[in-house]
Amino acid sequence: MKKIKLIYNSGAGQSKFKYFLDTTIEKFMQNGIEVSVFRASKKTNLYEYLKDVDNEDCYAIVVAGGDGTINRVVNVIMKNNIKTPLGIIPAGTSNDFARHIKMPSNFSDCIDKILAGNVQQVDVGLANDKYFVNVCSAGLFTNASQKADKNLKNAVGKLSYFITAAEQLMKFRPFLVKIETEKEVITEKINLFLIFNGSSVGGIDKFTTDSSIQDGIFDIIILKNWKFYQVPSIVLNILSGKQQEDPNIIYLKEKWIKINKIKGKCDDPDVDGDEGPKFPLEVKCIEKALNMFL
Repeated sequence: MKKIKLIYNSGAGQSKFKYFLDTTIEKFMQNGIEVSVFRASKKTNLYEYLKDVDNEDCYAIVVAGGDGTINRVVNVIMKNNIKTPLGIIPAGTSNDFARHIKMPSNFSDCIDKILAGNVQQVDVGLANDKYFVNVCSAGLFTNASQKADKNLKNAVGKLSYFITAAEQLMKFRPFLVKIETEKEVITEKINLFLIFNGSSVGGIDKFTTDSSIQDGIFDIIILKNWKFYQVPSIVLNILSGKQQEDPNIIYLKEKWIKINKIKGKCDDPDVDGDEGPKFPLEVKCIEKALNMFL
């Protein structure tokens, strides 16, 4: 009998998945797959659960949770060179990466997609010593998923991110950075940067129009120190794919970037909605590093 290791975060996405857990196990077993279940939290040892997975002839590692839970599993997979493919059931609040790879919002449909067995190799980002699959970011709004009150997230879901972001807006000040790529060096006062492997963040789709997790490069959006009256046009240009036409936006496509904070206050970078490394930040794209059900 085939085996899978199912990792779920019972507190993710207003705690919806735990009510579907038995149905999930039943569906896999009806398809001849034995299920081992692990209830994950930030304090649990995922490494101990996954360290021998390649030797156990597992069909898949399946993660039911949000971007942060996926990120923690990906870091264990990458740091231990695990080859067993990863499947995702989007059970979090925003599920940015799952939307980018077009995983259905219906849990049962996700299982069908995993059972279909379409495994492909995808790129992974490495920010200093932390891996990510969707986005590495810092600045205004970018850590709203971390800062949002847990009770508020459980009550109102994605709306909690926008409430948290609005609170940050009143206190935020731009910060000065030095940006280095293989092609250029930029020194600029900015409000935020987003280094995309995927294309979504904070529940908003398509910050970039042609990004791919299989092209070996990042799409990078850096927002300069804007005036408040410029915000609507900046957002419109991003959502309509006109980043390069907006003087307030630096838009790059790179496989490597280094960002050093020179002056000003900014929280440490965020990776996939979870705590990231500290500045200075060096980010590189590792091509075809992860086996994944798509």
